[in-house]
Amino acid sequence: MQSYYRESQNQILSFPQLKNELYADICIIGGGYTGLSTALYLAKKGISVILLEANNIASGASGANGGQSSGGMRKDQMYLEKKLGKDQAVALWKIGENAKHHAKSLVDEYGIDCDYKYGIAHPNHKQKYCDESKRYVEHLNKHYNYSEIEYLDKHEMFDLCGSDTYFGGSFNKGDAHLHPLNYALGIASVAKSEGALIFENSRVLEYTTDGSGVKVKTKDGEVSAGRLVLACNGYLDELEKQLTSKILPMNNYMVATEILDDETIARINPNDVAFADSRFVVNYFRLSADKRLLFGGGENYSRILSENICPIVTKPMKHIYPFLSSIKIDYAWGGKLAITLNRLPVFRELSKGKILAAQGYSGQGVSLASYSGKLIADKLTNDGDLFDTMARIPALSFPGGKTFRGPSMKIGMAYYALLDRL
Repeated sequence: MQSYYRESQNQILSFPQLKNELYADICIIGGGYTGLSTALYLAKKGISVILLEANNIASGASGANGGQSSGGMRKDQMYLEKKLGKDQAVALWKIGENAKHHAKSLVDEYGIDCDYKYGIAHPNHKQKYCDESKRYVEHLNKHYNYSEIEYLDKHEMFDLCGSDTYFGGSFNKGDAHLHPLNYALGIASVAKSEGALIFENSRVLEYTTDGSGVKVKTKDGEVSAGRLVLACNGYLDELEKQLTSKILPMNNYMVATEILDDETIARINPNDVAFADSRFVVNYFRLSADKRLLFGGGENYSRILSENICPIVTKPMKHIYPFLSSIKIDYAWGGKLAITLNRLPVFRELSKGKILAAQGYSGQGVSLASYSGKLIADKLTNDGDLFDTMARIPALSFPGGKTFRGPSMKIGMAYYALLDRL
């Protein structure tokens, strides 16, 4: 099966492979949200920029994710206040909210056709989580003056999602959801029109720094640049060893059902919102523009994506919606994202400012990664306050080094998945 997003993409973009030696002010490695947005904002400032993508634009998580554009960080504000202090927590909240509004502004300014719609609910799969949800809603209402979020009891959540497996939760009408691939392609199209040079199928083999800048080598070409941006996320691999231990690539999977009838739609999602539940191994789901159920669930840490996706994803889907057990699955696909140990992004400045990196969005990348491109571009043009705020987040190394971090996370994931079921 193939990706529903690929099947429903609304434009075909094709870029050449790098086959010669070029120079640019800035070279970017990675053609997902972060790299494309960075290229867009640098090009708008009149800075020459070359972007190198190992495969096709948005072929990773940027073109395969659940499409939820939410504010804040992957960890909630109460956690951030406790771990980082109130001032840093407030600063990160503002960045997260700006990221969410920035995504909408890109859609509006450039007419990006990506099915942008408001509303994300976070249902609780355990009763004991409901009091915590209430406290968090009240905390945001009172201490952050954020009134777009409300608590829903069991009956209200049932009315919203049509599943009796949940006990309540929160609903954020200020968050949104969209077609992630069409959003990424829209950014790429604008970046190209602004003058950014983009190359596909141009995997970077290595890069070196010297007094004059950076040299980036691919199989058939080379880019000399004043500075370098690493926007590889789950595909960084061993390209920059200072960052490898800070992230762990993770595979997430999705399916798309056949087109649903009006009666089923009214039962499972009458308000056309998105959902991300309280499980450690999160289930997330929403409707497509042509009325399919898009459902994501299941994850693993293998180096390659599974070839047997349907059983991984349909098991939790059928638990939430038993009456969909016989529904036909038309599409199944996966993508590789990057998580961090504390589930917070890693922004870093390396090689005395010659290299900037942003990665590890931990499933919060739709709005935050595309906003990161603006933060990187601002940092490169001497307005780096917000980038520096993100860079102050502690970057923790996974235990076990390269060899054992994957197995240790598999054990941890199995433990928390068991807790999800108990």
